[in-house]
Amino acid sequence: MDLPNIVLVVFDTARRDRFGCYGYQRLTTPTVDSLASEGLVLDTMITNGPWTLPSHGSLFTGLYPAQHGSQWRSGLSVRDSVPLTVAEFLGGLGYDTWCVTNNVLITEATRLTRGFGHTIPRRDIESKGKRILRHAKRVAVGGDSGGGVVNAWIRHALPPPGRPLFLFVNYAEPHWPWAPPNALVRRTGGLDRPGWSGLRYRAAALTGRGAWDVVPSAGPDRLRVLSALYDGEMANVDRHLDVLLGALRDRGHLRHPTLVMVTSDHGEHLGEHGLADHFAALDDVLIRVPFSAWGPCIIQPSRARGTFEFVDVLPALARLLGQAVPDHLSGRRDGLFEGRPDERDVAFAEWRSWTPEGLANLSRRNPHFRFDGINRDLVCARDGRFKLVRTGDGSETLFDLLEDPSESRDVRDAFPSEATRLGAELDGEIRSWKAWEATTDVSERERQDIEHRLAELGYI
Repeated sequence: MDLPNIVLVVFDTARRDRFGCYGYQRLTTPTVDSLASEGLVLDTMITNGPWTLPSHGSLFTGLYPAQHGSQWRSGLSVRDSVPLTVAEFLGGLGYDTWCVTNNVLITEATRLTRGFGHTIPRRDIESKGKRILRHAKRVAVGGDSGGGVVNAWIRHALPPPGRPLFLFVNYAEPHWPWAPPNALVRRTGGLDRPGWSGLRYRAAALTGRGAWDVVPSAGPDRLRVLSALYDGEMANVDRHLDVLLGALRDRGHLRHPTLVMVTSDHGEHLGEHGLADHFAALDDVLIRVPFSAWGPCIIQPSRARGTFEFVDVLPALARLLGQAVPDHLSGRRDGLFEGRPDERDVAFAEWRSWTPEGLANLSRRNPHFRFDGINRDLVCARDGRFKLVRTGDGSETLFDLLEDPSESRDVRDAFPSEATRLGAELDGEIRSWKAWEATTDVSERERQDIEHRLAELGYI
């Protein structure tokens, strides 16, 4: 087959339940919804880690975080022993591979850009002066957190059609802090007049307050404001996608068969279980993410049930392009673009706790939140109904997601066979990870660079 263009777009920190194609009633994602109406929508896509590094690592390598190593305590970088990335795989087929990103953690230091022929970080195409002006506008009336900058670069600098294109774009609007244009907050219907409440919030959030210091302590009225601002950022990032598609159309790329995938690397807590941000939990608001794919004459429109996960994307792309699934990924689900899960129908996710230094820095940034009770490792196995969550000390909790989607009741006593079954699935998967587990070899300079970027995002 002729190789189609492939465009992979990540809405960083976008919750699945805030997309219209997943049932949300406010006008947050009309562009995604339009693509979804003509494409494939996966009802359950699981990201294998609840934050940027492990999530993108699994999306790019087809491996679980314990295997690729890009997470807390194992070096914060993709291991050199990882055989292949999606960019390397597509580059080997002749693709022109481009990474254009707003997220400062997608960088050579974390090795998440491995295999891309061209990597364009926003900080490299925006002058310091323009960044200061853009930031000041966000404080005053809300605005652009970088998506407009990378879109302008794509429109003017992305090469015209030639070799098949693989373009990865990360937009960071839904990531904390939220400061969307007031017009988008009004359009989504969250607040009639963002005005003073929005300005007061933006001034505080954009000058250094961490999400953990703001969200868990917020009362109902405050949470309503925060939720409305978050919805405004969802509309903001969706608008950037519309501009991106227009730029690709104007430059002629969409005249060639093109597959467009839209997903999120993870969700965000908005006070659920007294939590903020996207750490220290494997709740569905974090790990069940949107996934839609649009490609006329490439995939059939459908709404796919069953369970899929990020590690399925690379093998599924291989199958879609008529290529053999890489040997080290044999056995993975490869029918994602056909909406075809396998009989196993189980997905896995991991959270590895902060390093002592990282936790100390995070606590200084969020002095009013106590992290002691949540600083523990977590792994989970999740199927279409049940989720088993295991902590680092071996204790387990089983949730019936059909009856209790908020994950508030442990049902191990009511469903002991389900707990045993998922526990065995988890044990088997963890055993297969052991051969990969090691500390990633990151230089001192790379470590300092990564930690600086983590602090920039408010992670430490």
